[in-house]
This record gives sequence, structure tokens and C-alpha cells, in this order.
Amino acid sequence: MAFSRWPSCLVVLLLITSSCQAQQVVRLGFLLPYPDGDSAVPQRLADEWISAVRVALEVLGPKYENNFVVEPFVQNSACDAEVAAQAAQRLVYTNVVGVVGPACSEAVKGANPVLKAAGIPFVSFAATADGFSSDVDYPTFFRTVFPDSDQATAIVSVIERFNFDQIHLFYSDELYGTSLAKGIKDLLIGNRTRVLQPIRIPYPVDPTALDKYFANMKPSSASVCVFATLPNVAEALWKTAFRLGQTKFPYWYLGADGAVAFDLVGEGEDLANLTHALQGEIGVGPYKGNYHPRTSPFNEFKDFWATKTHEEYPGLLTLDVSPRFTEARAYVTNLIDSIYAFFIAFNNIVVTQGKDVTAPLLLDCFRGVPSDCVAFNGASGTLKFNSSTGERATEASVPQYGFYNLIDVTWKEKSKWVLGQYDINPNLDYIERPGPLPANWKGDLEKQMAAKAAVIPAGIENAQPVSDTFDTLPGAKEKDYNTTTTKAPTPSGGGGGPSTGAIVALVLVILVAVGVLGYGGWYWYNRNYRHPEHQTFVRML
Repeated sequence: MAFSRWPSCLVVLLLITSSCQAQQVVRLGFLLPYPDGDSAVPQRLADEWISAVRVALEVLGPKYENNFVVEPFVQNSACDAEVAAQAAQRLVYTNVVGVVGPACSEAVKGANPVLKAAGIPFVSFAATADGFSSDVDYPTFFRTVFPDSDQATAIVSVIERFNFDQIHLFYSDELYGTSLAKGIKDLLIGNRTRVLQPIRIPYPVDPTALDKYFANMKPSSASVCVFATLPNVAEALWKTAFRLGQTKFPYWYLGADGAVAFDLVGEGEDLANLTHALQGEIGVGPYKGNYHPRTSPFNEFKDFWATKTHEEYPGLLTLDVSPRFTEARAYVTNLIDSIYAFFIAFNNIVVTQGKDVTAPLLLDCFRGVPSDCVAFNGASGTLKFNSSTGERATEASVPQYGFYNLIDVTWKEKSKWVLGQYDINPNLDYIERPGPLPANWKGDLEKQMAAKAAVIPAGIENAQPVSDTFDTLPGAKEKDYNTTTTKAPTPSGGGGGPSTGAIVALVLVILVAVGVLGYGGWYWYNRNYRHPEHQTFVRML
């Protein structure tokens, strides 16, 4: 059955035939955003996630078919709480023992009450909002991604390394956007060298009502617009900025993982012009595997995927020609590992414990009963879960994020962020688009940081600290900060007269001019009067 387009009804996929001699058929649910254009997730990314599900099931299924058979049930959760709640209820009716997904934080919020009541564990591969680690409120929730508090640290690291001093923080007013924006704000509070302007974008977004959010921006070459938004919001914001002429230097945009998922592939002159205008934008997102060596477990899935056609298995992986590097998009490796985790748990229960798989046993397994029931080296690194919070255990693998640069129509990974450090100096294909440097200028990050440091406005060291009133809990309605800005005070200095440095510089210029004129007069006198033979030569010229 083709996965390229999904019907609105329940999709059942039997990947293993009845001829397999299996001990048990295990029903596994999936909550995914369908690539139907109604989701906040770009269609091409939704297609690739579906391909990743197929690849994972087709690679892992034969490995374990002598012990159990997985029967997948798929529902559309979109990025909407109500839609996800209804989809989760339909999965409960089919007696699934576990669920992969949802992808979006809002969908997790909707699916959680249903799956919590049923005692069914679910593992998200892309929901990053903070606040899901409560064993009381989210007792059956697990995830293979790190929370937004870690991503906020990676984003602030970029702000610091590029010496951005003014941050216009756009965030979508939903669970993911408010959670990430709050994390960024918390890290910048008390920093007197940077100015923060939070800008709340109502969600669902109205693309025709965004001009006002750009009206009061006065960027400098050391300022940046941060997009902590869902992909469809980032798309609407960038299209608005382009129409208003605010994609040129000195406007610079730093996208979070949601913005980096924005898809620029498409037809039409408008999108082509936007793509050209956004060349060189930067972003932070999940470390998606571009630097995985050939020994990585991810390559087993990648190599299988590479044997399939792009039409049948959409995704950038099939377009990759490098023998070492891959082009997996956002959270593909995390999605594969979410499925892998269930297979590991199923096998432990069936083979090691000698029992039939049930939701309670599966929940115990994810919580570490028995010890290290789910602990493996997966596509996204070594994976195990924190037994009390459901978070990805940092003792198994530390948070990692990629630093991205938009080149052509693809977000190219330039560096990997681990524990506050970038592991390489990325070569940025575009620096100041389309500023004083040529559009195809190539330079390293150190040069860019030096250029940014050289243009920080005087007096910014006296800026007021970031406001600490932006503290509403994620997901709650909060004050509109669209017209609130903390500004750096005008540098003090007495009456506006010339400074001592300016006077000294003027004196030096006068002395140099006198010296040049004096030497020129002496040289002319010697050639024309003390040595008359030169006169004929000069006239001949």
C-alpha cells in the first residue's frame, strides 16, 4: 500500500504476511501529521516522515519476525490538540499497546489525556515543548528528542558567538512557540549587553495581518530576528518580510527547529524570489545525521532507503550521492529510534521475559523495569529513557543540535553543537545577504564573528537588562508584547561636542598633509631648477 497520500479513515498496514511463524501479533499505533496541506508541518517533510516509518518497519520487521509481528495502525494527529485527541481515541479502540508520536507539542497536549487514561505509552519523535516531564500529568509520555530548554541554550550560544546585541524574538502563540521563547528569555535575563523584544504571533496565523509586527523594527548589523515558530508561521513571516523589503542587509534571521523545517521547494516565481532573498539565513535544529560515519546504526536504514525510488519513498535521503554524509530532514533519525525503541521493548518482553506484550508491561519496560529494558545504540545516538520523567536520558547521550545555513533550497548543516560548544568552524556560503560582501563570498565563522564584533553600537554595554515579565507558563494566554521593547539608552556625554579622540585625529591629519606638501615642493624644486636636464624629459611626457 502506497504511503504517498493518506486517506482520512484509519489506515492499517500489514507489512509481514501471515506466512510468518510469529509468536504474537503486536498492534502499534502511529500519530502523524498527514501531508494534506492542512498541518503546520510542510508537506515534503510529512511525506519524508511517512517514508521513514516505512523504512523502519521494513528494516526491523524481518529481524524480529520469529519472535513477534508488528501490525501498524496510523492516524492523522495534525498539529492540533483536538484532532490528536480524536485520533488517539480511535487508536485506543483498536487495542494498540503503544503509540509512536505525535510530532507536535500541541498534538501531545491533546492526545495525552486519552492515552493516559488508557495507560498506553507513547513516544514522540519531535514534540520538544517543556512541561511534559511530569510523572503525574504525563505518566505515559516519552520522547527521543531533547526538550526546548536545551534548544534554547543552543540558540543563545549562536546569539553569543555572533555577538548579536538586539534580538527580535518572534514566537507563535501555541505550546511549542511559547515554551521555546520562554527558554530563550530565561537565558537572556540579566544580560545587560543585549536587548530583547518578544513579539507574539497569534495562532493560527493570519498571513495577511503580519505587517504590523515588522513596523517598529530598526535593525543594525548586530541585530537578529529569531523565529521560535511552527513551520507555517515561519513561512508566513518570511513572505511578509520579503514583501516589505526586510530580507536584505542588515536584516538577519535565526530560525529554531520549526523554522528550519520550512520547505522552500516549490513552483512559481514568488517562491523562487523568496528563496533567493533568504539565501544565507541561519538556523538551529536537531542534529540530523549529516556527519554520521559509515559505522552509525543509521546507515542500515539509510542504505535500505537508498534502494527505493524517490516517488515511492519521498525524502532527501534518496537524493544523497555522498558515500559518507546524509541529508535526513528534521527528526527523521528520532522517528526511526522511536519505532526502534518499541521493537527493543517488544523483544525484551517476548524473549527475555517470556510474556505477551501488554501496555502495562511496555510502560514498565520504558521506565527501566527490568533494568535497561530499552537501552540501545540507535540512529540518533545511544538511547534510553529517564525512568521518572520520560525524557531522553542525558547520561546515555548529551543534547546535540545542528547549526544550519540556507543554501539554494536546503538548510545545510554546518556544525554540531554539543554541551555549549560547536565542534567545527563552519564555512558559511553566504554572510551578509546581499550586503557589502558578494553573494557567493565564502568565509569562516570566526571572520563573521569578528565582523559582527566590529559593528556593535557604542553604548550598548549600558543597555537595560532583558525584561523578566515574560514568564507566563507555556501554552497559557499572556500579555501582548508586540509593542513592548526594552531599548538601550543613548550614550551619555556632555553636550554633543567633539570628543578628545576626534580632535587628536584632526591634528594628525593636518600634520600629515603638511608633510606631504612639503616633500612635494622640495622634489619639484630639485627636478626643475637644481637639475635642469630633467625639464626636457618632463615636457616630453
